[in-house]
Amino acid sequence: MTRGTSDPSPAPEPTALPSQTAPAAAEPGPAPSTDLDPAFLRMAAVLLLALLMALLDETIVNVGLTTLEGQFDSPLATVQWVTAGYLLAVAAATPFAGWAVDRFGGRTMWLTAVSVFVLGSALSGAAWSIQSLIAFRVLQGIGGGMIVPVVQSVLATTAGPHRVAKAMALISLPLTLGPILGPVLGGLLVDVVSWRWMFLINLPLGVLALLLALRTLPREQHAGDAGQKLDVLGLVLLSPGFAALVFGLTTAAHSGELTSPQVLIAFVLGVLLLAGYVVHALRTTVEPLIDLRMFTSRGFTLAVVTMFFVGAIANSILLLTPLYYQQSRDFGALHAGLLLIPSGFLGAAGAITSGKTADKVTARLTSAVGMLVTGLGALAFSQITSATNTAWLSVALALTGYGIGLTAPGTMAFMYRAVGEAKAPRATSALFIVNQIGGALGIAVIAITLQSRLEGTTGHPASAYGGSYWVIIGFSLVAAVAALFLPGPFKAEAPPEQTAPAADAPAPASV
Repeated sequence: MTRGTSDPSPAPEPTALPSQTAPAAAEPGPAPSTDLDPAFLRMAAVLLLALLMALLDETIVNVGLTTLEGQFDSPLATVQWVTAGYLLAVAAATPFAGWAVDRFGGRTMWLTAVSVFVLGSALSGAAWSIQSLIAFRVLQGIGGGMIVPVVQSVLATTAGPHRVAKAMALISLPLTLGPILGPVLGGLLVDVVSWRWMFLINLPLGVLALLLALRTLPREQHAGDAGQKLDVLGLVLLSPGFAALVFGLTTAAHSGELTSPQVLIAFVLGVLLLAGYVVHALRTTVEPLIDLRMFTSRGFTLAVVTMFFVGAIANSILLLTPLYYQQSRDFGALHAGLLLIPSGFLGAAGAITSGKTADKVTARLTSAVGMLVTGLGALAFSQITSATNTAWLSVALALTGYGIGLTAPGTMAFMYRAVGEAKAPRATSALFIVNQIGGALGIAVIAITLQSRLEGTTGHPASAYGGSYWVIIGFSLVAAVAALFLPGPFKAEAPPEQTAPAADAPAPASV
Protein backbone atom coordinates (compact mmCIF):
# COMPACT_ATOMS: atom_id res chain seq x y z
CA MET A 1 0.00 0.00 0.00
CA THR A 2 1.26 3.49 -0.91
CA ARG A 3 1.05 6.23 1.72
CA GLY A 4 -0.99 9.40 0.86
CA THR A 5 -3.86 7.76 -1.08
CA SER A 6 -7.41 7.16 0.18
CA ASP A 7 -8.73 5.20 -2.79
CA PRO A 8 -9.88 1.83 -1.34
CA SER A 9 -10.33 0.15 -4.72
CA PRO A 10 -7.94 -2.72 -5.39
CA ALA A 11 -5.05 -2.06 -7.68
CA PRO A 12 -5.24 -3.69 -11.10
CA GLU A 13 -3.28 -6.87 -11.66
CA PRO A 14 0.09 -6.03 -13.21
CA THR A 15 0.68 -7.29 -16.68
CA ALA A 16 4.04 -8.71 -17.52
CA LEU A 17 5.99 -6.83 -20.10
CA PRO A 18 7.17 -8.88 -23.05
CA SER A 19 10.79 -8.23 -22.13
CA GLN A 20 10.39 -9.55 -18.59
CA THR A 21 11.22 -13.16 -17.79
CA ALA A 22 10.50 -15.10 -14.65
CA PRO A 23 13.51 -15.84 -12.47
CA ALA A 24 15.19 -19.08 -13.40
CA ALA A 25 15.04 -21.93 -10.94
CA ALA A 26 17.87 -22.11 -8.47
CA GLU A 27 20.56 -24.54 -9.40
CA PRO A 28 22.48 -26.62 -6.88
CA GLY A 29 25.88 -25.22 -6.16
CA PRO A 30 29.01 -27.03 -5.08
CA ALA A 31 29.03 -28.74 -1.70
CA PRO A 32 30.66 -26.68 1.05
CA SER A 33 34.38 -27.32 1.27
CA THR A 34 35.77 -29.31 4.17
CA ASP A 35 39.29 -27.94 3.64
CA LEU A 36 40.83 -25.66 6.28
CA ASP A 37 41.82 -22.41 4.57
CA PRO A 38 45.12 -20.60 5.33
CA ALA A 39 43.42 -17.91 7.46
CA PHE A 40 41.83 -20.57 9.66
CA LEU A 41 45.12 -22.44 9.98
CA ARG A 42 46.95 -19.27 11.03
CA MET A 43 44.34 -18.57 13.68
CA ALA A 44 44.42 -22.20 14.84
CA ALA A 45 48.22 -22.15 15.16
CA VAL A 46 48.05 -19.20 17.56
CA LEU A 47 45.22 -20.71 19.60
CA LEU A 48 46.93 -24.08 19.81
CA LEU A 49 50.23 -22.56 20.96
CA ALA A 50 48.47 -21.42 24.14
CA LEU A 51 46.72 -24.78 24.43
CA LEU A 52 50.07 -26.57 24.26
CA MET A 53 51.47 -24.37 27.03
CA ALA A 54 48.52 -25.12 29.31
CA LEU A 55 48.78 -28.87 28.68
CA LEU A 56 52.55 -28.90 29.21
CA ASP A 57 52.10 -27.30 32.61
CA GLU A 58 49.79 -30.07 33.80
CA THR A 59 52.76 -32.48 33.81
CA ILE A 60 55.93 -30.40 33.50
CA VAL A 61 56.34 -30.08 37.29
CA ASN A 62 56.03 -33.82 37.98
CA VAL A 63 59.75 -34.50 37.50
CA GLY A 64 60.76 -31.42 39.51
CA LEU A 65 58.97 -32.19 42.77
CA THR A 66 62.08 -33.64 44.39
CA THR A 67 64.07 -30.55 43.42
CA LEU A 68 61.39 -28.26 44.86
CA GLU A 69 61.37 -30.35 48.04
CA GLY A 70 65.06 -29.59 48.60
CA GLN A 71 64.89 -26.01 47.33
CA PHE A 72 62.21 -24.94 49.81
CA ASP A 73 63.05 -27.47 52.55
CA SER A 74 59.44 -28.70 52.53
CA PRO A 75 57.98 -32.21 52.85
CA LEU A 76 56.75 -33.95 49.72
CA ALA A 77 53.18 -33.85 51.04
CA THR A 78 53.32 -30.05 50.84
CA VAL A 79 55.26 -29.84 47.59
CA GLN A 80 52.69 -32.05 45.82
CA TRP A 81 50.25 -29.14 46.11
CA VAL A 82 52.29 -27.38 43.43
CA THR A 83 50.73 -29.91 41.05
CA ALA A 84 47.46 -30.52 42.90
CA GLY A 85 46.75 -26.79 43.28
CA TYR A 86 47.13 -26.27 39.53
CA LEU A 87 44.80 -29.18 38.71
CA LEU A 88 42.16 -28.07 41.22
CA ALA A 89 42.25 -24.52 39.80
CA VAL A 90 41.76 -25.98 36.32
CA ALA A 91 38.77 -27.92 37.63
CA ALA A 92 37.26 -24.84 39.26
CA ALA A 93 37.73 -22.55 36.23
CA THR A 94 36.46 -24.91 33.53
CA PRO A 95 32.69 -24.61 34.21
CA PHE A 96 32.95 -20.81 34.00
CA ALA A 97 34.63 -20.88 30.59
CA GLY A 98 31.61 -21.99 28.55
CA TRP A 99 29.40 -19.17 29.86
CA ALA A 100 32.21 -16.63 29.48
CA VAL A 101 32.60 -17.42 25.77
CA ASP A 102 28.88 -16.91 25.25
CA ARG A 103 28.91 -13.66 27.23
CA PHE A 104 32.19 -11.97 26.27
CA GLY A 105 33.17 -13.75 23.05
CA GLY A 106 35.90 -16.23 22.21
CA ARG A 107 38.55 -13.65 21.31
CA THR A 108 38.19 -11.72 24.55
CA MET A 109 38.17 -14.85 26.70
CA TRP A 110 41.18 -16.34 24.93
CA LEU A 111 43.20 -13.15 25.48
CA THR A 112 42.07 -13.01 29.12
CA ALA A 113 42.84 -16.66 29.82
CA VAL A 114 46.30 -16.51 28.26
CA SER A 115 47.11 -13.25 30.08
CA VAL A 116 46.16 -14.79 33.45
CA PHE A 117 48.18 -17.91 32.61
CA VAL A 118 51.28 -15.90 31.64
CA LEU A 119 50.97 -13.75 34.78
CA GLY A 120 50.71 -16.88 36.93
CA SER A 121 53.74 -18.34 35.15
CA ALA A 122 55.85 -15.22 35.78
CA LEU A 123 54.91 -15.13 39.45
CA SER A 124 55.55 -18.87 39.85
CA GLY A 125 59.01 -18.44 38.38
CA ALA A 126 59.69 -15.68 40.93
CA ALA A 127 58.25 -17.56 43.93
CA TRP A 128 60.18 -17.10 47.19
CA SER A 129 58.53 -19.85 49.26
CA ILE A 130 56.58 -23.05 48.73
CA GLN A 131 53.41 -21.29 49.89
CA SER A 132 53.83 -18.49 47.34
CA LEU A 133 54.57 -21.03 44.59
CA ILE A 134 51.40 -22.98 45.36
CA ALA A 135 49.34 -19.75 45.35
CA PHE A 136 50.79 -18.61 42.02
CA ARG A 137 50.27 -22.07 40.52
CA VAL A 138 46.59 -21.75 41.43
CA LEU A 139 46.46 -18.45 39.53
CA GLN A 140 48.21 -20.12 36.60
CA GLY A 141 45.70 -22.99 36.74
CA ILE A 142 42.75 -20.58 36.55
CA GLY A 143 44.10 -19.30 33.25
CA GLY A 144 44.97 -22.79 32.04
CA GLY A 145 41.55 -24.11 32.99
CA MET A 146 39.90 -21.55 30.73
CA ILE A 147 42.33 -21.94 27.81
CA VAL A 148 41.41 -25.53 26.90
CA PRO A 149 37.60 -25.18 26.62
CA VAL A 150 37.85 -21.71 25.06
CA VAL A 151 40.18 -22.93 22.31
CA GLN A 152 38.01 -25.98 21.61
CA SER A 153 34.86 -23.88 21.46
CA VAL A 154 36.32 -21.16 19.22
CA LEU A 155 37.81 -23.60 16.72
CA ALA A 156 34.65 -25.76 16.62
CA THR A 157 32.28 -22.87 16.00
CA THR A 158 34.61 -21.15 13.52
CA ALA A 159 35.12 -24.34 11.53
CA GLY A 160 31.39 -25.08 11.25
CA PRO A 161 29.78 -28.53 10.98
CA HIS A 162 31.50 -29.50 7.71
CA ARG A 163 35.06 -28.79 8.89
CA VAL A 164 34.77 -29.52 12.62
CA ALA A 165 36.32 -33.01 12.32
CA LYS A 166 39.50 -31.57 10.80
CA ALA A 167 39.53 -28.77 13.38
CA MET A 168 39.33 -31.35 16.18
CA ALA A 169 42.22 -33.22 14.56
CA LEU A 170 44.31 -30.05 14.95
CA ILE A 171 43.30 -29.76 18.62
CA SER A 172 44.30 -33.37 19.20
CA LEU A 173 47.93 -32.61 18.28
CA PRO A 174 48.73 -30.65 21.49
CA LEU A 175 46.32 -32.85 23.46
CA THR A 176 48.44 -35.91 22.67
CA LEU A 177 51.88 -34.26 22.67
CA GLY A 178 51.56 -31.86 25.62
CA PRO A 179 51.20 -34.29 28.54
CA ILE A 180 54.01 -36.49 27.19
CA LEU A 181 56.48 -33.72 26.37
CA GLY A 182 55.85 -31.99 29.73
CA PRO A 183 57.94 -34.35 31.90
CA VAL A 184 60.73 -34.51 29.29
CA LEU A 185 60.95 -30.72 29.00
CA GLY A 186 60.68 -30.34 32.77
CA GLY A 187 63.51 -32.78 33.35
CA LEU A 188 65.77 -30.97 30.88
CA LEU A 189 65.05 -27.54 32.38
CA VAL A 190 65.60 -28.70 35.96
CA ASP A 191 68.85 -30.50 35.11
CA VAL A 192 70.35 -27.97 32.68
CA VAL A 193 69.00 -24.55 33.70
CA SER A 194 66.88 -24.05 36.83
CA TRP A 195 63.55 -25.19 38.26
CA ARG A 196 62.26 -21.64 37.76
CA TRP A 197 62.37 -22.12 33.98
CA MET A 198 59.63 -24.76 34.23
CA PHE A 199 57.39 -21.70 34.58
CA LEU A 200 59.39 -18.87 32.99
CA ILE A 201 59.49 -20.69 29.65
CA ASN A 202 55.84 -19.70 29.24
CA LEU A 203 56.68 -15.98 29.19
CA PRO A 204 58.22 -15.63 25.70
CA LEU A 205 55.78 -18.18 24.26
CA GLY A 206 52.78 -16.53 25.90
CA VAL A 207 53.74 -13.00 24.88
CA LEU A 208 54.34 -14.19 21.31
CA ALA A 209 50.93 -15.88 21.26
CA LEU A 210 49.21 -12.73 22.56
CA LEU A 211 50.89 -10.50 19.98
CA LEU A 212 50.03 -12.85 17.14
CA ALA A 213 46.46 -13.20 18.38
CA LEU A 214 45.89 -9.46 18.07
CA ARG A 215 46.50 -9.88 14.33
CA THR A 216 44.96 -13.28 13.62
CA LEU A 217 41.84 -13.39 15.82
CA PRO A 218 39.14 -11.25 14.16
CA ARG A 219 37.46 -8.77 16.48
CA GLU A 220 33.98 -9.79 15.44
CA GLN A 221 34.66 -13.44 16.23
CA HIS A 222 31.97 -14.82 18.55
CA ALA A 223 30.43 -11.54 19.66
CA GLY A 224 29.04 -11.98 23.17
CA ASP A 225 25.45 -11.58 24.36
CA ALA A 226 25.27 -8.69 26.83
CA GLY A 227 22.07 -10.13 28.30
CA GLN A 228 23.64 -13.46 29.13
CA LYS A 229 23.35 -13.87 32.92
CA LEU A 230 25.82 -15.92 34.89
CA ASP A 231 24.34 -18.91 36.68
CA VAL A 232 25.93 -17.95 40.00
CA LEU A 233 24.34 -20.73 42.07
CA GLY A 234 25.31 -23.26 39.41
CA LEU A 235 28.90 -22.01 39.52
CA VAL A 236 28.95 -22.25 43.34
CA LEU A 237 27.76 -25.86 43.13
CA LEU A 238 29.53 -27.14 40.01
CA SER A 239 33.07 -25.76 40.34
CA PRO A 240 33.69 -26.85 43.97
CA GLY A 241 31.90 -30.16 43.33
CA PHE A 242 34.11 -30.93 40.35
CA ALA A 243 37.24 -29.83 42.23
CA ALA A 244 36.32 -31.93 45.30
CA LEU A 245 35.82 -35.02 43.17
CA VAL A 246 39.15 -34.53 41.38
CA PHE A 247 40.86 -33.91 44.73
CA GLY A 248 39.39 -37.11 46.21
CA LEU A 249 40.51 -39.19 43.25
CA THR A 250 43.98 -37.60 43.21
CA THR A 251 44.38 -38.19 46.94
CA ALA A 252 43.29 -41.81 46.51
CA ALA A 253 45.91 -42.24 43.79
CA HIS A 254 48.68 -40.89 46.05
CA SER A 255 47.63 -42.85 49.13
CA GLY A 256 46.67 -46.01 47.29
CA GLU A 257 43.39 -46.40 49.17
CA LEU A 258 39.83 -45.25 48.61
CA THR A 259 38.64 -45.50 52.22
CA SER A 260 40.82 -42.92 53.96
CA PRO A 261 38.83 -40.16 55.76
CA GLN A 262 40.28 -37.45 53.51
CA VAL A 263 39.20 -39.29 50.36
CA LEU A 264 35.74 -40.15 51.68
CA ILE A 265 35.04 -36.58 52.79
CA ALA A 266 36.09 -35.25 49.37
CA PHE A 267 33.93 -37.83 47.58
CA VAL A 268 30.87 -37.13 49.72
CA LEU A 269 31.27 -33.36 49.36
CA GLY A 270 31.80 -33.62 45.61
CA VAL A 271 28.81 -35.91 45.06
CA LEU A 272 26.51 -33.73 47.19
CA LEU A 273 27.53 -30.56 45.37
CA LEU A 274 27.17 -32.15 41.94
CA ALA A 275 23.78 -33.65 42.91
CA GLY A 276 22.72 -30.18 44.03
CA TYR A 277 23.81 -28.83 40.66
CA VAL A 278 21.74 -31.45 38.83
CA VAL A 279 18.60 -30.42 40.74
CA HIS A 280 19.37 -26.74 40.19
CA ALA A 281 20.18 -27.09 36.47
CA LEU A 282 16.88 -28.86 35.75
CA ARG A 283 14.83 -26.23 37.57
CA THR A 284 16.58 -22.88 37.05
CA THR A 285 15.12 -20.18 34.81
CA VAL A 286 18.64 -18.94 34.03
CA GLU A 287 20.54 -20.84 31.35
CA PRO A 288 22.70 -23.28 33.35
CA LEU A 289 26.46 -23.45 32.98
CA ILE A 290 26.02 -26.97 31.59
CA ASP A 291 22.59 -27.81 30.20
CA LEU A 292 21.98 -31.36 31.37
CA ARG A 293 19.26 -31.76 28.74
CA MET A 294 22.06 -32.18 26.22
CA PHE A 295 22.47 -35.66 27.67
CA THR A 296 19.05 -36.62 26.29
CA SER A 297 20.82 -36.76 22.92
CA ARG A 298 22.17 -40.28 22.45
CA GLY A 299 24.96 -39.04 20.21
CA PHE A 300 26.14 -36.45 22.73
CA THR A 301 25.97 -38.88 25.66
CA LEU A 302 27.87 -41.69 23.93
CA ALA A 303 30.50 -39.26 22.66
CA VAL A 304 31.02 -37.94 26.20
CA VAL A 305 31.20 -41.49 27.59
CA THR A 306 33.82 -42.36 24.99
CA MET A 307 35.91 -39.31 25.89
CA PHE A 308 35.52 -40.12 29.60
CA PHE A 309 37.31 -43.42 29.01
CA VAL A 310 39.83 -41.82 26.64
CA GLY A 311 40.81 -39.57 29.56
CA ALA A 312 41.05 -42.58 31.87
CA ILE A 313 43.19 -44.52 29.38
CA ALA A 314 45.57 -41.69 28.51
CA ASN A 315 46.25 -40.73 32.11
CA SER A 316 46.59 -44.36 33.22
CA ILE A 317 49.23 -45.00 30.57
CA LEU A 318 51.12 -41.82 31.50
CA LEU A 319 51.23 -42.96 35.13
CA LEU A 320 51.84 -46.67 34.75
CA THR A 321 54.39 -46.83 31.93
CA PRO A 322 57.09 -44.50 33.37
CA LEU A 323 56.70 -46.23 36.75
CA TYR A 324 57.34 -49.60 35.09
CA TYR A 325 60.49 -48.31 33.39
CA GLN A 326 61.78 -46.68 36.59
CA GLN A 327 60.88 -49.27 39.23
CA SER A 328 61.06 -52.48 37.22
CA ARG A 329 63.84 -51.61 34.76
CA ASP A 330 65.83 -49.10 36.89
CA PHE A 331 65.69 -46.37 34.20
CA GLY A 332 66.10 -42.73 35.17
CA ALA A 333 63.18 -40.29 35.06
CA LEU A 334 64.43 -38.56 31.90
CA HIS A 335 65.11 -41.90 30.17
CA ALA A 336 61.60 -43.09 31.05
CA GLY A 337 60.14 -39.84 29.77
CA LEU A 338 62.00 -40.10 26.47
CA LEU A 339 60.57 -43.58 25.94
CA LEU A 340 57.07 -42.02 25.97
CA ILE A 341 57.77 -39.77 22.99
CA PRO A 342 56.80 -42.37 20.31
CA SER A 343 53.35 -42.52 21.87
CA GLY A 344 52.97 -38.75 21.53
CA PHE A 345 54.08 -38.55 17.92
CA LEU A 346 52.01 -41.56 16.89
CA GLY A 347 49.09 -39.96 18.71
CA ALA A 348 49.54 -36.91 16.49
CA ALA A 349 49.67 -39.23 13.45
CA GLY A 350 46.43 -40.85 14.58
CA ALA A 351 44.77 -37.44 14.87
CA ILE A 352 45.92 -36.53 11.35
CA THR A 353 44.55 -39.83 10.05
CA SER A 354 41.22 -39.10 11.72
CA GLY A 355 41.05 -35.69 10.07
CA LYS A 356 41.97 -37.01 6.62
CA THR A 357 39.36 -39.78 6.74
CA ALA A 358 36.57 -37.58 8.13
CA ASP A 359 35.10 -37.17 4.61
CA LYS A 360 34.85 -40.95 4.17
CA VAL A 361 33.99 -42.57 7.52
CA THR A 362 32.36 -41.43 10.75
CA ALA A 363 33.47 -41.60 14.37
CA ARG A 364 31.53 -44.84 14.74
CA LEU A 365 34.34 -46.50 12.80
CA THR A 366 37.44 -44.42 13.58
CA SER A 367 36.77 -44.19 17.33
CA ALA A 368 35.85 -47.86 17.73
CA VAL A 369 38.92 -48.95 15.74
CA GLY A 370 41.10 -46.47 17.63
CA MET A 371 40.11 -47.87 21.01
CA LEU A 372 40.67 -51.43 19.82
CA VAL A 373 44.16 -50.46 18.61
CA THR A 374 44.83 -48.89 22.01
CA GLY A 375 43.66 -52.05 23.73
CA LEU A 376 45.96 -54.09 21.50
CA GLY A 377 48.96 -52.00 22.54
CA ALA A 378 48.00 -52.37 26.22
CA LEU A 379 47.66 -56.14 25.69
CA ALA A 380 51.33 -56.30 24.70
CA PHE A 381 52.23 -54.50 27.94
CA SER A 382 50.17 -56.98 29.96
CA GLN A 383 52.76 -59.62 29.06
CA ILE A 384 55.85 -57.67 30.13
CA THR A 385 58.69 -59.18 32.12
CA SER A 386 61.86 -57.74 33.59
CA ALA A 387 63.66 -58.35 30.29
CA THR A 388 61.08 -57.41 27.66
CA ASN A 389 62.74 -55.68 24.70
CA THR A 390 62.29 -51.90 24.98
CA ALA A 391 62.05 -51.52 21.19
CA TRP A 392 59.06 -53.87 21.18
CA LEU A 393 57.52 -51.93 24.08
CA SER A 394 58.03 -48.67 22.16
CA VAL A 395 56.03 -50.15 19.27
CA ALA A 396 53.28 -51.26 21.65
CA LEU A 397 53.22 -47.84 23.33
CA ALA A 398 53.09 -46.15 19.93
CA LEU A 399 50.00 -48.26 19.15
CA THR A 400 48.24 -46.96 22.26
CA GLY A 401 49.08 -43.39 21.27
CA TYR A 402 47.93 -43.89 17.70
CA GLY A 403 44.64 -45.35 18.89
CA ILE A 404 43.96 -42.45 21.24
CA GLY A 405 44.83 -39.95 18.50
CA LEU A 406 42.54 -41.74 16.05
CA THR A 407 39.66 -41.69 18.55
CA ALA A 408 39.57 -38.20 20.03
CA PRO A 409 39.03 -35.87 17.01
CA GLY A 410 36.11 -37.74 15.45
CA THR A 411 34.41 -38.24 18.81
CA MET A 412 34.67 -34.55 19.70
CA ALA A 413 33.44 -33.53 16.24
CA PHE A 414 30.50 -35.92 16.59
CA MET A 415 29.61 -34.30 19.92
CA TYR A 416 29.62 -30.79 18.43
CA ARG A 417 27.38 -31.87 15.56
CA ALA A 418 24.99 -33.53 18.02
CA VAL A 419 24.36 -30.35 20.03
CA GLY A 420 24.74 -27.69 17.32
CA GLU A 421 26.87 -24.56 17.14
CA ALA A 422 24.82 -22.55 19.65
CA LYS A 423 25.53 -24.99 22.48
CA ALA A 424 29.17 -25.63 21.57
CA PRO A 425 30.72 -23.52 24.39
CA ARG A 426 28.64 -25.21 27.13
CA ALA A 427 29.15 -28.64 25.54
CA THR A 428 32.91 -28.02 25.55
CA SER A 429 32.88 -27.35 29.31
CA ALA A 430 30.85 -30.52 29.89
CA LEU A 431 33.22 -32.58 27.77
CA PHE A 432 36.33 -31.23 29.46
CA ILE A 433 34.90 -31.80 32.95
CA VAL A 434 33.94 -35.40 32.16
CA ASN A 435 37.29 -36.03 30.46
CA GLN A 436 39.18 -34.67 33.48
CA ILE A 437 37.13 -36.77 35.91
CA GLY A 438 37.82 -39.78 33.71
CA GLY A 439 41.53 -39.03 33.85
CA ALA A 440 41.52 -38.66 37.63
CA LEU A 441 39.50 -41.86 38.01
CA GLY A 442 41.84 -43.76 35.71
CA ILE A 443 44.89 -42.67 37.71
CA ALA A 444 43.23 -43.62 41.01
CA VAL A 445 42.12 -47.06 39.78
CA ILE A 446 45.53 -47.83 38.28
CA ALA A 447 47.41 -46.64 41.37
CA ILE A 448 45.26 -48.72 43.71
CA THR A 449 45.40 -51.77 41.43
CA LEU A 450 49.18 -51.52 41.10
CA GLN A 451 49.69 -51.15 44.83
CA SER A 452 47.54 -54.17 45.63
CA ARG A 453 49.40 -56.25 43.04
CA LEU A 454 52.81 -55.14 44.28
CA GLU A 455 51.86 -56.08 47.84
CA GLY A 456 50.85 -59.56 46.68
CA THR A 457 53.92 -60.11 44.47
CA THR A 458 56.83 -62.13 45.83
CA GLY A 459 58.94 -62.11 42.67
CA HIS A 460 59.96 -59.37 40.25
CA PRO A 461 57.54 -56.39 40.16
CA ALA A 462 57.19 -56.59 36.36
CA SER A 463 54.32 -59.06 36.70
CA ALA A 464 52.42 -56.62 38.93
CA TYR A 465 52.78 -53.92 36.30
CA GLY A 466 51.76 -56.25 33.50
CA GLY A 467 48.64 -57.32 35.36
CA SER A 468 47.66 -53.68 35.92
CA TYR A 469 47.48 -53.05 32.18
CA TRP A 470 44.35 -55.23 32.08
CA VAL A 471 42.53 -52.26 33.60
CA ILE A 472 43.51 -50.18 30.56
CA ILE A 473 42.41 -53.00 28.25
CA GLY A 474 39.02 -53.01 29.97
CA PHE A 475 38.70 -49.23 29.62
CA SER A 476 39.56 -49.53 25.91
CA LEU A 477 36.91 -52.19 25.25
CA VAL A 478 34.18 -50.19 27.01
CA ALA A 479 35.14 -47.07 25.02
CA ALA A 480 35.12 -49.07 21.76
CA VAL A 481 31.59 -50.34 22.49
CA ALA A 482 30.37 -46.81 23.32
CA ALA A 483 31.82 -45.50 20.05
CA LEU A 484 30.33 -48.39 18.10
CA PHE A 485 26.83 -47.42 19.27
CA LEU A 486 27.10 -43.79 18.19
CA PRO A 487 24.03 -43.08 16.04
CA GLY A 488 24.30 -42.88 12.28
CA PRO A 489 26.10 -44.82 9.54
CA PHE A 490 29.73 -45.86 9.40
CA LYS A 491 30.24 -44.11 6.08
CA ALA A 492 30.35 -40.32 6.11
CA GLU A 493 27.57 -38.58 4.22
CA ALA A 494 28.53 -35.97 1.66
CA PRO A 495 27.68 -32.43 2.82
CA PRO A 496 24.51 -31.10 1.19
CA GLU A 497 24.96 -29.07 -1.96
CA GLN A 498 24.39 -25.38 -1.63
CA THR A 499 21.60 -23.83 -3.64
CA ALA A 500 22.68 -20.96 -5.82
CA PRO A 501 20.63 -18.90 -8.30
CA ALA A 502 21.20 -19.47 -11.98
CA ALA A 503 23.43 -17.09 -13.87
CA ASP A 504 20.49 -15.38 -15.65
CA ALA A 505 18.46 -14.83 -12.48
CA PRO A 506 18.01 -11.19 -11.48
CA ALA A 507 20.11 -10.02 -8.58
CA PRO A 508 18.18 -9.32 -5.37
CA ALA A 509 17.46 -5.74 -4.54
CA SER A 510 19.68 -4.15 -1.96
CA VAL A 511 18.07 -3.42 1.40
